Amino acid sequence: KRLNGELAEQGLIVTGLRVVSATQVEVQYRNGYSRTQATGVGRVARAMTRIMPSAVETFRIVPETANMGTAEVVIRRSDLERLVAAPDREAALLARTGFVDDAPREAGTVLSEDVFPRLSYGIGPYVRRVFFDPNQPIRFEAGLRFQGEYEPVAGLILSTSLSTRLFGKAATDNDQASALPPVRTEFNRYAEGSDFAMDRLQAAYYVKPTRTTYARVTAGYLERMFGGVSAELLWKPAASRLGLGAEVNYARKRDYGVDFGFLDYDVVTGHVSAYYELPNGFDAQIDVGRYLAGDVGATFTLSRTFRNGWEVGAYATVTDVDAETFGEGSFDKGIKVSIPVEWFTGKPSTTAIGTTLSSITRDGGARLNVNGRLYDTVVDSQKTGVTDQWGSVWR
Repeated sequence: KRLNGELAEQGLIVTGLRVVSATQVEVQYRNGYSRTQATGVGRVARAMTRIMPSAVETFRIVPETANMGTAEVVIRRSDLERLVAAPDREAALLARTGFVDDAPREAGTVLSEDVFPRLSYGIGPYVRRVFFDPNQPIRFEAGLRFQGEYEPVAGLILSTSLSTRLFGKAATDNDQASALPPVRTEFNRYAEGSDFAMDRLQAAYYVKPTRTTYARVTAGYLERMFGGVSAELLWKPAASRLGLGAEVNYARKRDYGVDFGFLDYDVVTGHVSAYYELPNGFDAQIDVGRYLAGDVGATFTLSRTFRNGWEVGAYATVTDVDAETFGEGSFDKGIKVSIPVEWFTGKPSTTAIGTTLSSITRDGGARLNVNGRLYDTVVDSQKTGVTDQWGSVWR
């Protein structure tokens, strides 16, 4: 209660505390304050120096997301107190800090009574963009979007996204014929279907089976064009740059009105994935598997996250669909951009605004858009993600 009283005003919520021994205490927390996990680690550590008994020398700090501890940051109290005024205090503290895999929640952990059930919601503007239409290079629509999230117990997250169009028109006048099942080329029908849309309504459950594995099951209306069930497993040690994952989905095409109905098209898709954190903020990803139109192939992605939080990446997907069958563009490719909200507001935030620029929307290489995939959920609070932003640990 004392930790939460001090940290809650800073957007850091203590979810659990465990006395490991007379000299070690583990604190699990969620960072709702800033995109830089190092800031949260530093603030929790300093609060522990003020609140924990003097006999407690070792702080085991666990950033948590969706009931999954992503890494255990081990800091000694004496190092914090001795280095607080040192000229090279960031580098000196990092050299004395350990990173280990966090175990699934252990017996003896005291859970915070103030965290669950947890409800969050918000409403704000949205802009939907369509680029490179031959008749009009840029099309857009704007409106309001409501997003809500309810977590009745740790790890079970019920979420929704509802939008209403106010002006503009993202639908194009250029009908796109396709030799493949129209899993993406019918986006016009969805854009014209209704001014009010249920973009997402789903339930997701997250769990950490072992120290190095994470699991997710999601069911419901997963995106604007498809609903179904998605299951994923990720192996990603906290101190390793390599991650391996597997995902399988059953997807059914939603009604054009973006409401509760479905159309007569369903498909089983899935991928195995490899992730690697390269130096200087670069990340490489390879996904191999089956896509929404039933084609089989691989997607290659290379992205870079800059110190200011901007992320820029490019991807290309090649499947067993030949260029003639795929249609204009020959294969799927594009550029992804993500910008932190704090870059616009000047205030710390954990959210970002992103978009994907692609030459043309086709059906080949189309992947299901599942919210909350595991790698993106956990990677920023593991060793590389924390140490890349370590300069903010004393803020």
